Amino acid sequence: MPYIYSRWDGTQQFEPLNPDEVMRHITKEMLDGSDLNSVLRRLLQRGGEFPGRRMQGLQELRKRLNKARSQFLQKYNLSSVMDDVKEQLDRIINTERQAILRRLKQKTDEGYQEYQPGSGETGDEKNKESPEPGSDGAGRPSGDTPASSAQAGQPGHGLPKPKLHKLLQNMARKHLEQLDGLPSDVGGRIKQLRDYDFMDPEARQQFEELIKMLQQQVLQSHFKGLLQGIQSLTPETLRQIQQMVRDLNKLLEQRLRGEEPDFRKFMDKWGQFFPQGIENIDQLAEHIQQQMAQMESLLKSMTPQMRQQLANMIDSLLQDNRLKWDLFQLSANLDRLMPRQGATEPFPFAGDEPLTLREALDLMGDMNDIDSLDRQMIQAIRSNSASDLDSDEIGRLLGDEARRMTQELQQLTKMLEEAGLIRQKGQEWELTPRAIRKIGERALQDIFGKLKSSTFGNHNLEHSGLGNELLDETKQYTYDDPFLIDSQKSVMNAVIRQGRGTPVHIGKEDFEVYRTKTLTQCSTVIMLDMSYSMMMTGYFQAGRKVALALDTLIRSKYPRDNLYVVAFSYFVLTLKPEMLLNSHWVEYGGGTNFEEALRQARLILAKHKVGTRQIILISDGQPTTYSDWFGLDYGESNYPHSSGMFKETLREVVRCTRDNITINTFMMERNRHLSEFVRLMTKINRGRVLFTNANRLGEYILVDYVNNKNKFIR
Repeated sequence: MPYIYSRWDGTQQFEPLNPDEVMRHITKEMLDGSDLNSVLRRLLQRGGEFPGRRMQGLQELRKRLNKARSQFLQKYNLSSVMDDVKEQLDRIINTERQAILRRLKQKTDEGYQEYQPGSGETGDEKNKESPEPGSDGAGRPSGDTPASSAQAGQPGHGLPKPKLHKLLQNMARKHLEQLDGLPSDVGGRIKQLRDYDFMDPEARQQFEELIKMLQQQVLQSHFKGLLQGIQSLTPETLRQIQQMVRDLNKLLEQRLRGEEPDFRKFMDKWGQFFPQGIENIDQLAEHIQQQMAQMESLLKSMTPQMRQQLANMIDSLLQDNRLKWDLFQLSANLDRLMPRQGATEPFPFAGDEPLTLREALDLMGDMNDIDSLDRQMIQAIRSNSASDLDSDEIGRLLGDEARRMTQELQQLTKMLEEAGLIRQKGQEWELTPRAIRKIGERALQDIFGKLKSSTFGNHNLEHSGLGNELLDETKQYTYDDPFLIDSQKSVMNAVIRQGRGTPVHIGKEDFEVYRTKTLTQCSTVIMLDMSYSMMMTGYFQAGRKVALALDTLIRSKYPRDNLYVVAFSYFVLTLKPEMLLNSHWVEYGGGTNFEEALRQARLILAKHKVGTRQIILISDGQPTTYSDWFGLDYGESNYPHSSGMFKETLREVVRCTRDNITINTFMMERNRHLSEFVRLMTKINRGRVLFTNANRLGEYILVDYVNNKNKFIR
């Protein structure tokens, strides 16, 4: 099948993972010595290779998060946050200034000469262009202009036009002086302009709109649904927000006192200021705290000078001291209810792209979300579960591919559980019997797959007789053979003998029968050394794999046989075969207590009175301790000079020999002390010793086991 490679564009679709593929990966890892939970943890962290694709893990997602974070830091420049507000204020001030100058230069209807600043001459203005009432930025009248006063009976009404023009001239000069005296910082400008009487209605309107927009953005940093919840930030809306903040503080204070506040009543009244999906006080508090972190992060990421400017601007926007106090109290209540771990760290932006205040606050939200997701991923790695990850949020920040990666990781254990391969036990996962069978079959396939077909089953036998298992091979029938006829080959023999034509006459010389073999019943104990040296060299893992494969072989082909596993170091554990894939029981030790392991194996085999009884010993060394070790002086038991260990171990070998238990030893190392001990043991027991390695251990043991099963063949 041809493959076409192209750059990922988000439209390509991968086939979803299936449990069999994942189980094959888990099997390989576990046969190499890992336990189930370690394999699942590595899959979650690092992903894995599967046919035709690779599954990405949390480490890859964290790399993408860090890359997105770095890209933001290298792209944007926070020094421009106040620039947009400055530019708007400059435009408003310039509009007001130009309007004032135009009014002073304007000719009156009566033909007065054009006014020249500083000349002392006057002109007149049309009524339609007279100054309108000013505003404080929140829609409140701040006073009347002389022009409007003349119309309303205020001072200046009824004055001759020259004097009226002189009055307007003086007012214009005063306004220009106020504009020239505005401070350079944004906060100071906003504060003074809110007390300034605009002469130009367009400039006044622009300033009011700017104030409303900035107020909205500042309040948005506390309440995310604000921009969606209100269309116009009027004085009435500000009073509503102030009352909502007060009610929210009461709600939180009740919770802090251990009371049960009416959360639903609060949301019914003020829910328009918050996004949907908030179900309780804790979620509400967490949401607001996250929003407030945007402004906190922005302030901390600015230079001290810019930070002061933004703080002054916020103070100017929230002139109502009560609202400022309520917001401060809200922050304190949130910190008491949900203390944050550690202080918010500044973001070191170093890019060139400018940002408005709203864009900067949104960016701070994304940066905080990235850090929050990173903490979630770290927790997912620690808990070995990705179920709590927000895949939609990951998709928003990193794209659809990352979202699908997250969902795949979240479905990993669920998929295996639904397939009946794993099940949860407490905080851990364990294999089901079905999964254990699959792993055993894989171990068996791995070992037999290394054997050449010509070598397996190639053995010589001295006896023959009636067997109880059919072989694939056939032979010509003789007098004392069981009449297990192969009808197809018998007919073919007759056809070949007599040639063409019908009917076909089958004679006794044409009969072909199946060969048979007789199987002996066998009870086996695998003695598996789990000392430090076995573990460090990989011998222990190889022994586990062999034991698991042998268990599968016996269960599938020789159900009448019995298999037990005894693991030993300075202590001894009797294991069920299914425990071989679970490493919780493994406690590698510094000793090898042959004597106690042989005793335990002998007691196990004593339960079986018929058939062959054998011990398969897998080790890389000689005895270094025995049952009474702790009762002796250290000098008596010191390796390798202790005669007591040898004597007690060999006494147990004698007991096994007396009970007709064969000890077949598979040694993983060759050394002088080891050879001495093995020579003595085989001399007593008359078992066999094979020196092998981790790669060939399975071949030796399984072939030996099968060969010894086939005692009689026909």
